[in-house]
Amino acid sequence: MNIEGLKKRIGELSIKEKQELIKYIKNSYTIFDEHSDVKCCPNCQSTKIIKNGKRKGVQNYICKNCASHFTYKTNTVLSGMIELNKWNRFVENFMSLNLTSLDELSRTLDITEQTALNWRHKLLSALSLSTYDLKFKNETVEFDETFFLISRKGRRGLDLGKNRSWYRHWRKSQVGESNYNVKVFFTYGRSSKQMELYKSHMGRTSSEDLAKYILPTKFKDVTFYTDAHRSYWKFFRNSSHQHEIFKGRFHVGIDKNVHNQTVNAYTRDFKNFVNRTLKGVSTKYLTNYIKWYQFIYSVKTQLKNDLAENKKIQYNITDKICQEVVSDRNGLEIFRQKEYGFLQFLKQNGRTNYGNCKNHYYYRLTG
Repeated sequence: MNIEGLKKRIGELSIKEKQELIKYIKNSYTIFDEHSDVKCCPNCQSTKIIKNGKRKGVQNYICKNCASHFTYKTNTVLSGMIELNKWNRFVENFMSLNLTSLDELSRTLDITEQTALNWRHKLLSALSLSTYDLKFKNETVEFDETFFLISRKGRRGLDLGKNRSWYRHWRKSQVGESNYNVKVFFTYGRSSKQMELYKSHMGRTSSEDLAKYILPTKFKDVTFYTDAHRSYWKFFRNSSHQHEIFKGRFHVGIDKNVHNQTVNAYTRDFKNFVNRTLKGVSTKYLTNYIKWYQFIYSVKTQLKNDLAENKKIQYNITDKICQEVVSDRNGLEIFRQKEYGFLQFLKQNGRTNYGNCKNHYYYRLTG
C-alpha cells in the first residue's frame, strides 16, 4: 500500500484507534533511526557485512568475518533502550541546548530521577566531538585554570566529620590552592577559535601537571599568554614554547595584546553554568558537563562563523548529535566506567573517603 492509500485508511479509524496508532508509532522508532547506516562490524571492524532482515523495524546485520549479529545500536548508548516514546522526548529536550532539571524531567516523562540522570550521562558520554583531540598550531593561545571544590553529590555512606554545621563551614574555607579543589585547565586559540577544557588534578598546579597536558603533539609553534603563576613560569622556562606573562592592566609599557581576558570570560561562564545553572555537580560527572559546555560553544561558534561569512545557516543540531551518538562506540563503556574512573581519580590524588554508589549501571573497582 502506498502512502496515500495508508493515509486514507488512517482517516477511517476512530479517535481511540488513531491514539493507539500514534502510541505504537512513537514506541517503534527513535530519531536516531535516520542515521542507522552501518559501515563495519562493531566487534572486529570488518567491512564484510550483510543485511539479515529486520526486527521491529531495525535492520539486522551479520559479519562474514567474525559471524557477529548486530544493529546500528550495538555497543552504543542506545543498546537496550526500550522506552522509546519517553526516550525520544528526552532527546528532543536535550537537543534544545537547555539542561532541564532532573526533577522536571522525572515529572514530565514519568520516569525516576535516577533514570533521567542515567539517560543524560549516556548521551553526554557519547558526545566525543573530538574534544580531547584538539590541536593548536601556529597561533597565540590563552591559558588559565579554574577550580571546583570536590563534590560527593548523590553518594552514600559518607563520613561528614563532626557534624553537618562543621562540614559546611569547612567547605566554605576551601578556596584557591586547597588540596580538595579540582583544577580545570582552559585553553583558547585566538586564530582557530578553538576552546578546550580539561579536568586535570586536585590541589596546587605544578609544572608536572602542566607537562601532562601541554604535549608537543598537541601544541606546535604556539605562544602562550598566561598570568604570573609560579608553576607556569617554571614550566615554560624549560619548554620550547614561547611564553608571555601579563602583569596587570596598570603596568607601564605593557603590550595590551598580552592578556587572557577571552579565556577568563569563558572560565566565569563555565563556573556559572556548573554552580548556578546546574546547582553544582558531582566531581564524577564533571568531565561530562565539560563536554556539554564545549559542545554548546562549538555550535555557537559555527553559527557565528556562518553569519560572519554571510552564509546560509544550515547547521542541524539534531543531525550533529545523532551522528555523534550512532558513530560512537566508546560512550557506553565510558558511562559504565564512570564510577571506576572517579575512584581512580581520587586515588591518584590521595583521596579515599568518598562514599559509594549503588547504581547497578556502574562497574565497580575491585582489588
